[in-house]
Amino acid sequence: MAELSVLIVNYNTWGECAQAIRTLREHPPTRPDGAPMPFECIVVDNLSPRQPPAKIAAVEEQLRLLRDEQGDERAGQLIRHDENSGYSKGMNLAFRHSRGRWILVSNPDLIFGEGLISRLQRHLENDPKAGIVVPKGYWTDDFSGHLPPNTLPTLGNAWVEGFSHLSARARRRHARRLVDRWIDVWQAEAPIALPMMSGCLFLVERSFYESIGLFDERYPLYYEDADLSVKIRKAGRTITQVPDARLVHYVNRSGMSDTGTMMSRHDDSRVKYYRKWYGWPGEKWLAFTHWLIRTPKLARWRRVEPEAPFTDLGEGSEPPVIELPRSCERFLVLMSLDLRFFLAAGHFGSGDRWTPTAAAWRLFVHANFYFAVYDLSGGRREHLGVWRYHSLSHLGNAVPGSQPKAVEEQPT
Repeated sequence: MAELSVLIVNYNTWGECAQAIRTLREHPPTRPDGAPMPFECIVVDNLSPRQPPAKIAAVEEQLRLLRDEQGDERAGQLIRHDENSGYSKGMNLAFRHSRGRWILVSNPDLIFGEGLISRLQRHLENDPKAGIVVPKGYWTDDFSGHLPPNTLPTLGNAWVEGFSHLSARARRRHARRLVDRWIDVWQAEAPIALPMMSGCLFLVERSFYESIGLFDERYPLYYEDADLSVKIRKAGRTITQVPDARLVHYVNRSGMSDTGTMMSRHDDSRVKYYRKWYGWPGEKWLAFTHWLIRTPKLARWRRVEPEAPFTDLGEGSEPPVIELPRSCERFLVLMSLDLRFFLAAGHFGSGDRWTPTAAAWRLFVHANFYFAVYDLSGGRREHLGVWRYHSLSHLGNAVPGSQPKAVEEQPT
């Protein structure tokens, strides 16, 4: 019988899901002695509007191969949900069909690399304080681009982000604090406790997962991972990043397929999270900070200007090249769709210029990208400038030179 259960919720990501299962089969879990560990994969489709026969057949074929390899008719299951009930309900449905002692919650838009699962599992088996374990996240398959660790939503965080929209000084101070935390997490070479996990992939023991109540199904999309993080910490356990477990996650492919539904569900979940953990004062506080961000009365205060020095690289369908003002022993490039840099990917480098790797450039979308560079030489973190580039490449394909819609906020 399966000892580990991999749970996946799919929504319009059939191609990515097939790839995830294929890489899961290629890099399966192992027992502590290195022997193969019996496992299963349960995919729940949340009534995807897009039903491409060839891609669905690819998912079914990968699950069939998994069943054959495991010699277990239940090792690969595709469950067609009769409603788009949200990530939490879909994941809990997958859990109800699972059998393993170990539960690996996974998005479909990722790649299982060599040793990923086993490294997570060895740590969880040997660390009694760990409630769940998570990998280091990358958005490129050459591991050149780091994904930012999530920020746990609190009343203080809501106020800081709201006020930061109105004050350039507060905005830059908040961005610097985020950068400091991100660098510490990205450079960690030992296991490190995080305030919040990402729901894209984590490993948990079944009994503990059941004891904290699984995902709260009231959240239609997003904030279910924040909610679960609070429950884990209240149970006296940690959320631990295992540094040598590296995950490639092609972020938000489901959300990009239906942005209207994504944003409305994100906003709904945000209200429910603050109401649950902070009561009516939290809900009112959230409404006030939301008003600060959205009201036309304060529009002129919310105008964001790039931090000097600023360079506009124009537009193009070739990778941008950033020329630094000096050669650096080590530097960090933050890449964001938002000029505030409250959510950004990170790339480390050295020398006097930076350009995305071929693996990274293939994943650029048609949008305005902003880059902030910090000199990290000698332990310092000195801001060198901001660059803008209008990408005319979308996932490896050139697009016409039309101006893309500005991105105000990107949910995690």
